[in-house]
Amino acid sequence: MKRIDRLPKPKSVSAAMQPLFEAISNAIHSVQNRFAETVSHDGQIHVTVNTNRNKDEVWATVEDNGLGLDEKNWDAFTETDTDNKISIGGKGVGRLLWLDCFQKISVVSTFKAKDGMERRSFDFVLKQDDQIQNEKAEAAESTDSPSFFVRFDGLRDNGYLSNFPGRDSFVFQHLTSHFLPTFIGKTCPQISVYVGDETRHYPAEIDNIVHRKLADIRLETDDYGLLFLTLMECDKVASADLKGHHFVHFIAHDRTVQSQSIDGKLGLKYFGDDGDRVFHAILTGEYLDKNVNQERTAFMFEDVVLDRIISDVCTSHIEEFLKAPLEKLGGEQREKIEQITESYPSVAFGDTEELQAKIPSGELKEDAIYGHLARERFRRDQRQAEKIKSVLSRLRGGEADASAFSAAITEAGNAIEDAEQRSLAEYVVRRKVVLDFIEILLEKVRDDTRDSSYQREDILHSFICPLRVNTIEDGTKKVESASSHDLWIIDERLTFAQYFSSDVEFSTLSQAIESDERTDVLIFDYVHGLRQTEEPSKVLLVEFKRPGRTNYADNENPQSQVERYVRQLQGGGLSDVKGRPIKLDDRTIFHCFIVADIVGKLDEWTYTWQHTADGRGRLYQPQSGFRGSIELIGWDALLGDARARNQAFFDRAGISGKSYFSPD
Repeated sequence: MKRIDRLPKPKSVSAAMQPLFEAISNAIHSVQNRFAETVSHDGQIHVTVNTNRNKDEVWATVEDNGLGLDEKNWDAFTETDTDNKISIGGKGVGRLLWLDCFQKISVVSTFKAKDGMERRSFDFVLKQDDQIQNEKAEAAESTDSPSFFVRFDGLRDNGYLSNFPGRDSFVFQHLTSHFLPTFIGKTCPQISVYVGDETRHYPAEIDNIVHRKLADIRLETDDYGLLFLTLMECDKVASADLKGHHFVHFIAHDRTVQSQSIDGKLGLKYFGDDGDRVFHAILTGEYLDKNVNQERTAFMFEDVVLDRIISDVCTSHIEEFLKAPLEKLGGEQREKIEQITESYPSVAFGDTEELQAKIPSGELKEDAIYGHLARERFRRDQRQAEKIKSVLSRLRGGEADASAFSAAITEAGNAIEDAEQRSLAEYVVRRKVVLDFIEILLEKVRDDTRDSSYQREDILHSFICPLRVNTIEDGTKKVESASSHDLWIIDERLTFAQYFSSDVEFSTLSQAIESDERTDVLIFDYVHGLRQTEEPSKVLLVEFKRPGRTNYADNENPQSQVERYVRQLQGGGLSDVKGRPIKLDDRTIFHCFIVADIVGKLDEWTYTWQHTADGRGRLYQPQSGFRGSIELIGWDALLGDARARNQAFFDRAGISGKSYFSPD
């Protein structure tokens, strides 16, 4: 009883079927022992399973024409931890799994005894003692053949009831997968399986599933001894109830111990002309036989060993067997590599073929591909750095001549130039994406000005307004300059400018950032002050008006707003983000930008302003009051000008003018 209590309880369908599989395995071994070389013709096994969704009337029978419970097998059956089948991996615990799984077990066996044929029947029960009950032994007809019959009734509610399959199809699927190595072997008996109204005959049934097979590949290994590998292209039904598509089945003593999915390694889903094929491999060997637990449900080494065996021993053979679908997959992988390197040129350290050689076969996940390329680029940069350090060290020691010095300088220069070009290209790609993204956001804003979701702080603000609010130790909020922004869209002079002030109180900004009602207050209708240095000689002011806006109040004249804010800055009445008074003088030049659609009142207010050279914007230069200018830029002109300024970079980086977000 205690021994059974300690047995692992099932947590999956296949584990819940293990006791039944043990009975079938016993039957296979029994007929193999009886018929030996003729077992594939003479060995007969019949399996019947009755199940349903409620699993309230589950029963199963297994019958074979093997040796039966003769004297040797009977002694083994009535002993725990027998060594009767130690040579084939049996450790005497299969019948204990029966007791752990089923509520009622009945056995009838005919066998050859010293004095002729005999028949023994009994009930096998879960008790501390006297597990053999209602035993009856009698003489059988001399014409009777040896046989073994066992019937199982009812599932115990200890994991078996909840995990045993309730569908007929699942019984077939798991049985087919579990005994696949036996079914394709040369010593498989004739096995008929009856589940519900359906009957399947093995191994003939396998011909309907396995479409291509390469059997018994000898693999001589240093770490795992001699292994045998069988490769199969199967119908997708072979994986219908497994978590994945493609598997390597690790077999010990003719029993599937672990099925390892290799989907991630192959990168394939279904393949074949009709997209209905999967791959299965079977691996056997003495190393696996010696390292399986006594229940034959797990190996006694870590799972990482299975991965290592697949990678180091099996992968090359699998890739050759699946050459056609993998080549097709390779084309898809190359496309993804090209897409990634187009967006992230910094990892394009070679041509596509060279890059693909650094990525596992079949890997299609973009982040994984980028990770492999980034690591390889880092390694290359490290190797290059070591070369340069080595040359410099020799130069310092006077060990390098002039030609070596020249070659080292050339090599280092080329490496640095190449890395810089890749990094610059990636920066240019980012600019392209920003412009494309803002263009789409503007369309969304104009489509429905009532919907402020497209102007939320975490979308449009994150691109063009360099603000953020941090919570300090006392719980108060502090407005700070963001680490990066994209105000180069307006003017390249703003590329490295830092935020220092706004015409709205910082407390209001802080509240607005956390508010769900007016997060757009941070972007629109307020003047934002930036400067490139702490010196007061130049100030950059930016104000955004909501795209598509036509109505303005009388006090929202942009010229008046900017001039009012300039006076506040000049008067020293404002503090910067660090809480210090803003000190400007008469020498300060103010470059002011207003970004808005020039329509409605805004068009009227700026009608007399000077038009910009392209005729799309307006420019105002005050005669007195402050030094500088106010430039009114339309949203469309803003994007157009930004694209024009960066087009040379786009062309140099080989970036098309098509939006990154346009449909293919």
